[in-house]
Amino acid sequence: MARKSHKKSLTEPEFVSQLAFDEVLRQVEFDLRIQEFVVMEIDRADYIIQPNIPYRSDYFCIYLVQKGGVTFRLDETSYKVSKGDIVFCPMAETFWLEEIAEDYTAKYIFFSLDFISDAGFNYKSNNVLKSLSSDPTHIIRKEADVYRRLDFHFDELKALNNKEKDNYYFNEMIWHHFSLVIYEIDNYFKKIEKPHVVTHREDELTTSFFKLVQQYFKEEHNVQFYADKLCISRKYLTKVINKTVLKSPRDIVHQVLAVEARLLLKNPNLNVSEVALQLKFSDQASFSKFFKKHTGRSPLEYRKDDLY
Repeated sequence: MARKSHKKSLTEPEFVSQLAFDEVLRQVEFDLRIQEFVVMEIDRADYIIQPNIPYRSDYFCIYLVQKGGVTFRLDETSYKVSKGDIVFCPMAETFWLEEIAEDYTAKYIFFSLDFISDAGFNYKSNNVLKSLSSDPTHIIRKEADVYRRLDFHFDELKALNNKEKDNYYFNEMIWHHFSLVIYEIDNYFKKIEKPHVVTHREDELTTSFFKLVQQYFKEEHNVQFYADKLCISRKYLTKVINKTVLKSPRDIVHQVLAVEARLLLKNPNLNVSEVALQLKFSDQASFSKFFKKHTGRSPLEYRKDDLY
């Protein structure tokens, strides 16, 4: 993972530590040809993310666990990964480190949204979109062939992005190897999923919908707003999202709201009324009703049980 940035976002609770991509770049020991991605190995000594503190990054990463293991939490669920596992981490997902082994080492590729867009994926990978769905993590466990191929591509990408090494076709070769990394991961998840054909238009609409949700979920809870932004009917938007991510647009908006509500309620400097106000609920009562429906507890019960 990257070192912690001292920058604060106006849209985030103060207690969520922000991980900025420019901080990742400062750890690189050689000049990069392309500044939007970097490959590096990280061990426990370099892993300066602190346990039990929520973090969010403004970049993506994929890492291959080479030795030891690490346990992290997304929302209310803990995940443990160990040697031979591959993990894809979407941008802007809130996570907590719970435990890291003394002998932990992993090979990481960090890349920005601009980089994945320039590569032609345009934030469209189903695995990226599912970061806002029911299971926000993407772990490939003990798939030796996939691991071996990704390890090779990571090494090639690291060498190609070293400005000191001459390579006339470095740009084309970087896109080639990076594309193969994404295709390997996407191919694995497609093989284990129930197949269904998604058109290019449906894929684009799904991508645009998730971008809008990330941008407006605090202010706009109504699906009609997102349909209007996309210049389509609410019925058609619901049909497309149900097909591509197996959830309704309303469910997606509410899931994101519920996650943010839990984060805000953990902030001792905010009372329940202020959380309701930040998330643009009409009053505290309507927020409490929403929260209890999605978590099984009232906001006050949640704070009592989980405040740290």
